Amino acid sequence: MLACWCSFHANPVWACRYNVLEVGFIDLGIEPYHLLGYVDESTPAALASKFEDHAAVALIDTNIQFELVRVGQDANHPALDYLDQHHLTRFPAAVLVSPDEQSRSIALAGPEGSFNTRLSAALQKILTSPKRSGILAKTAGTYGVILLIEGPDETENDIARAAAQAAVSEVAVQMEFMPKPIANPPEIVTLNPESLRDEEVLLWSLDLKPEDVNTPLAAVLYSRGRWIGPLFRGEQITQENLERILFVIGADCECGLDHRWLQGTMLPCRWDEPLQEATAKSLGLDPESPMVKMEMISVIRRGMGGFSAPGVPFGYREVEVGSEVATPIEFVGDEVVAEPNVPDEPVESMPIESVEPAAPSPHDEVPPIPEGVVPTTNEKRLAEVQPVEVEGPSATPVLGWGLAGLAACVVAVGIIVFMRSRKV
Repeated sequence: MLACWCSFHANPVWACRYNVLEVGFIDLGIEPYHLLGYVDESTPAALASKFEDHAAVALIDTNIQFELVRVGQDANHPALDYLDQHHLTRFPAAVLVSPDEQSRSIALAGPEGSFNTRLSAALQKILTSPKRSGILAKTAGTYGVILLIEGPDETENDIARAAAQAAVSEVAVQMEFMPKPIANPPEIVTLNPESLRDEEVLLWSLDLKPEDVNTPLAAVLYSRGRWIGPLFRGEQITQENLERILFVIGADCECGLDHRWLQGTMLPCRWDEPLQEATAKSLGLDPESPMVKMEMISVIRRGMGGFSAPGVPFGYREVEVGSEVATPIEFVGDEVVAEPNVPDEPVESMPIESVEPAAPSPHDEVPPIPEGVVPTTNEKRLAEVQPVEVEGPSATPVLGWGLAGLAACVVAVGIIVFMRSRKV
């Protein structure tokens, strides 16, 4: 019995296989951006069809879903509210809506060039910009990024830059003590005032306009261009505040924080094959692998109580896992009016369990971080681990094998004594 007990307790119990950084690389499709294209009865059918086809192709491998809205056909369509909000009266027109339900009109009108040319230019501006490309290139292969948006005062910028650099340096020192190794430390990406107009979509995704930047601002981004935590302004940009967010990225994926907070809003972007390859090389695993993805989804489901998440402006969500796509579930109040098709192999896709609004918002005030998530200082942590010095194999398996051997010896001696007593 002692030997059996030892065999069950000789090996340590491991925590979650993934950290927050790794889980952040999967996109469940439950919080997409929506690009709404508007046409009316005066729009030629060929042009409307071209609008829909061109946008659908351009948005492949992105976190943006396109919907063509025919003005005049459905007076109750919720997307019509954005026409009044942005004073759009000429068609075709377009509006980009974020998962946080911010909206931005997209200019398509103009005398120069064809409609296709104007649409291509508009889509290009939505999907990419110099700083966003730089951010994604870094988040694909590093711990994460501190985006530092400079204000007009250079002294304030220097103070913010020093705080960001100190936070990056401290996290780099502490990385060896985190639950899983991470290849490269965080980096800083700086956006100067001269580049603000070229980065309007990036600023908009952070709920900013160029004219709002009158003091230094900082945001932490990681994995698939996810913005985690609040936007720090001016004096809020301190080493301590930045570290609190950065340390969460390296924490165990079951660290206790609400995953609705951890799965921060992604930047609108194209996540293509080169970025996927850079991610797989950096992590040592492929987040797009069906098995890896299903394991991560299981973790997120437990952490979120289903796939509940904010930002569903049109009453439905789609979840794509592997090659299966779940049919949208539509709700009118609490009544389900369209049920999903259940695939033959349930392991390929997972049903949506809840569509209730989630809280907290990923960009509200930072919640308390559970004990053990933030590493202690290097000296204190070393002092804690130094008394246990074991060369070679881990002490726990060695102890287990020793006890097992002792138990085997006791059993053997008992057998010998029993055999001798029978001979007598």
